[in-house]
Amino acid sequence: MLHLQYFVANLVRAFEWSVPGGEPVDLTEKVEFTVGMKNPLRSKIESRKR
Repeated sequence: MLHLQYFVANLVRAFEWSVPGGEPVDLTEKVEFTVGMKNPLRSKIESRKR
């Protein structure tokens, strides 16, 4: 589990994350066997300027 946390932390640190088109994120749930997002999460990533 520690390796996964380290991997995600490096993704957040190395890239600038945003929503394409500036549209709001829809957090509506879809209930099936498990609960998931009704609409897939879309993101735009760009390398951070160093």
